[in-house]
Amino acid sequence: MLEWSSRGKSAWEIGCILGISRRTAAFHLDNARAKLGVRTVRQAVVRLAESRSRR
Repeated sequence: MLEWSSRGKSAWEIGCILGISRRTAAFHLDNARAKLGVRTVRQAVVRLAESRSRR
């Protein structure tokens, strides 16, 4: 989901792409934020990109 978000997709758009509700997509994005210890989805995307570049 963070990859879709990094491409500028909203929770509603992600839900449509994956065949789930907007609220379910937002729930998963919120969980990703919490697990990565950041406040925004944008920060989560950056944290994910940083971790992938270190590999």
